[in-house]
Amino acid sequence: MREMLMALAALAGAALPIQAAINGQLRSFVGSPVLTSLISFFAGTVVLAAVHFGMQGGSLPSVASVARTSPWMWLGGPLGTLFVLTAIIVTPRIGAASMIALVVAGQLCMALVLDHFGWIGLPGREVGAMRILGAGLLLAGAVLITRN
Repeated sequence: MREMLMALAALAGAALPIQAAINGQLRSFVGSPVLTSLISFFAGTVVLAAVHFGMQGGSLPSVASVARTSPWMWLGGPLGTLFVLTAIIVTPRIGAASMIALVVAGQLCMALVLDHFGWIGLPGREVGAMRILGAGLLLAGAVLITRN
């Protein structure tokens, strides 16, 4: 099961440069990176609604359930928007490889902080020497990829 989850994570990662390139092309037709992001999220919302309501027979949560959430729990969407909008603007200028290398470097650094302190409900995992070395190598790779 762990291997399957790892493969799924790699597949999702492989989709990111494709998404960035597709959205970059869409931007050339619609003109605005914000409108391009809106179209991208609308299309994603339609797919998710079809899966949740159609294929899974899901329903909306109760108002009481929604009221029990913390305000920070609603930041996932805006953070996804930040990624998509940034990718639309940056990818055509620096290329997919540089964009993704820098995204992965930023993701890894923040993931290490989240793991180490156990923030946002994650179990704490110590950031030891091997994890720091791995992050350093990944950062070095990102620097090399972004060089011309």
